[in-house]
Amino acid sequence: MISSIRSLINSKFGALFALIFVGLIAIAFALGDVSGSGNFGALSGGNVARVGDKNITLSELNDALENQLRAERQNTPTLDMSQFVDGGGLDSTLEQLINRYAITVFGEEYGMAVSKRLVDSEIRKIPGAMGLDGKFSADAFRAFAQQIGVSEKAIRDDITQNLFAQQILPAAASGPAAPDGMVLPYASLMLEQRTGQIASIPATAFLPTRAPNEAVLAKFYGANAVKFTIPEKRAISYAIFGRDIITQRAKPTEADIAAFYKANAAQFAASQTRNISQMIVPTEAAAKSVVAQVNAGKSLSAVAGELGLSVTTSANLTKDSLTSSTTAAVANAVFAAAQGSVAKPARGKLGWTVARVDAINNVAAKSLAAARADIEKTLLKTRSEEMLTEMTAEIEDAFADGATISDVAKQNGLKVNTSPKLLATGQDISNPNYKPIPEMEAMLPAAFQMETSGEAQLIELVPGEKFAMIAVAEFEEAAPPPLNDVRSIVQQQWALSEGAKSARAAADALRKAVDAGQPLQAALAAAGIKGAQVERLNGTRADISSAGKPAPPPLSMMFAMKKGTAKILSASGDRGWYVVHLTDVIKGDAGGNAPMLMARKQELTGILQQEYAAQMIVSAGKNAGIEKNEGGIEELRTRLTNRDGN
Repeated sequence: MISSIRSLINSKFGALFALIFVGLIAIAFALGDVSGSGNFGALSGGNVARVGDKNITLSELNDALENQLRAERQNTPTLDMSQFVDGGGLDSTLEQLINRYAITVFGEEYGMAVSKRLVDSEIRKIPGAMGLDGKFSADAFRAFAQQIGVSEKAIRDDITQNLFAQQILPAAASGPAAPDGMVLPYASLMLEQRTGQIASIPATAFLPTRAPNEAVLAKFYGANAVKFTIPEKRAISYAIFGRDIITQRAKPTEADIAAFYKANAAQFAASQTRNISQMIVPTEAAAKSVVAQVNAGKSLSAVAGELGLSVTTSANLTKDSLTSSTTAAVANAVFAAAQGSVAKPARGKLGWTVARVDAINNVAAKSLAAARADIEKTLLKTRSEEMLTEMTAEIEDAFADGATISDVAKQNGLKVNTSPKLLATGQDISNPNYKPIPEMEAMLPAAFQMETSGEAQLIELVPGEKFAMIAVAEFEEAAPPPLNDVRSIVQQQWALSEGAKSARAAADALRKAVDAGQPLQAALAAAGIKGAQVERLNGTRADISSAGKPAPPPLSMMFAMKKGTAKILSASGDRGWYVVHLTDVIKGDAGGNAPMLMARKQELTGILQQEYAAQMIVSAGKNAGIEKNEGGIEELRTRLTNRDGN
């Protein structure tokens, strides 16, 4: 159970709420074995399970399956629903839904509550529910719900279930720390060291001398078709465009430039800025004293130093900018003073300001002709952004209304290209020399997540700069090729398979000889197996549990054996067999290793907390009572895994 931690969030919109308590969810649904009774009682045909008095509908399970498949396809783009279900996806998704409902039923039964106001506050956090001003918008929320294809009630139910879990599961998981009496043996076990020998028995030493007949080869191919299956292939139609597509349309006219110049006349009029040095004192009297000392010949810095204060300098200040940073009184005083003089003291935001005008910078007015280039650049940038936003929105709306990629491309003067049928990796197996365009790196993952009969999509290649309209032109589902196309490869695999069978028999004979007391090296020499060899193998238990470092299978096997015994282990891909002989075991002692003991204590505590939460959910399910519509579930499984049977 501990090793089967699964995600809580399963609905179409669940990923948005996973951020609310993602750390909790990793603990929350560490289960998968809440079973139901065979009696389905009053459940209607449209429901797949009941938890307490709550039904899980077929529609809800379908939505959860689609969402989970999309998530899995982020890592495995070629995964289809049939493969997902065959791999246990249907069962795990249903169990996750049951777990969610079990926690909700438990919370309601024992007096916990999730108010409408609390649900509303969580809805306000959904990015898709924000308006253009960055604040919650009811219209934006309704549009978001419509976009993902769910009702407001479904979103509220989903949030409610999550909030019940937030209240219940942290308390369930907050058990005591792992006791020291458990930690020391566990930590010492990680330091245990084992040594042994491994004999590699290659399948190539036993390859058959005669080729298989047609019937044998066909039978082997049929039984091992999955090994030769070609992943799904898709031909992608695409039209790429960038900001330059609207540059000409966004180019401002002379009238536009003149209108902008007139509307922003103050920006181009003659202006004056000033460079100042200033200090701030607490009272008007102190300010007047500073002015008197500076007028008497002292520098502003010297006066500030005697008072324990500092002088700051600012350059190119306009009257408006100085007003916004201080007060109008300070700005008026500074801009009334002559260059090189000290302005009349004025009250600022933090005290009284004494400022010296270091320089007066006069900027001449700029004519329309002089400002034209800058205005054109500003207008072009602004209009390009606006028109690009409008264009992408129009394209998405057109696709949503059923327009094809060819229709939209023609309207916008774009060319549609179509790739060959490619694997998700971008390979064209019919043309090894094919090299996809660089943009295909972004287009392929999106294309392999699209429905094959769905609408075209608009994706960003470079945010805000480059876009692509994509659609699935053709596709071929994953399937093994005709035998004649891969005959030579199948013959090689058949030969290895036959050789691996004989290699296993030889490995088993060696194992028996070692168990009878014969040294592995001597037994192997007596067997006279071509290409076989013996190697020494050793490591600690920590070696086989190191993150990111998968241990060799023979080493892992040594930690599941009794000293002095031998076992056989298959090499992957029919490459042969191993004979593993464990010769020595040295027990570990972590008694003096304080850092390791602390780390193992934290690790065990985390595992126990996960188990507490898991048991809480199991108990909640048993308390509520769970029924499954086994017939309906199997009917759904058949429909999802056998398209021809629909």
